[in-house]
Amino acid sequence: MTIPLQEKQQQLYRQLARIGEALASPQRLKLLSLLSQGEKHVDQLAELTGQSKAAASAHLKVLRGSRLADTRKDGRNVYYRLAGENVSRFWLTLRTLGEDLDPEMREILHAHFETPESLSALSMSDVLQQVQSRKSLLLDLRPEDEFAAGHLPHARNLPFPRLEAHLGDIPAKRPVLVYCRGPYCLMAIKGTSLLRDSGVPAHRLRFSVPEWRAADLPLDDSQ
Repeated sequence: MTIPLQEKQQQLYRQLARIGEALASPQRLKLLSLLSQGEKHVDQLAELTGQSKAAASAHLKVLRGSRLADTRKDGRNVYYRLAGENVSRFWLTLRTLGEDLDPEMREILHAHFETPESLSALSMSDVLQQVQSRKSLLLDLRPEDEFAAGHLPHARNLPFPRLEAHLGDIPAKRPVLVYCRGPYCLMAIKGTSLLRDSGVPAHRLRFSVPEWRAADLPLDDSQ
């Protein structure tokens, strides 16, 4: 018996609803954000999201079931990654949509994440010009594995936990542009504040690797 076309249409909406259901969790959205920086082991993801390994695995299973995430095996280890670049772009679009539609989100961002004196207004092309001409130092505060997976051109990696111990290695008079995992990343906020308190003219960028990649700008994967 031929299935009516209306039923096929309903099936399409059910499949889309699976994606919507997968997104209906703050923890799963945070996992998507982390995976947009590169693949990670479930233990890393559990630690970064403040969950047990079992809870993180359950959320990752939902993301994989909705085709938003995929896995790669290396011996006994299983690594998670986004299912494709289109998922990363979808995450950026969802984030922008939320900020556009939700006044509460805008209020939180304005009050806590967009301090005018420390937030850079430079565009991506401006940043590229600044670092190519050596007018500014570009500092990536993400962990080494994320830096190795891809970073902004000419960036120097100094993971946030080591920043305070290496403040003396950073030129005090040269402007420093700081980034980590995007506009919601606390490491960049704290790192920029730490640098400014030590006398370094530091500013935090609004973007990170996913935004740079979405703009079709080249990344660097050299160490």
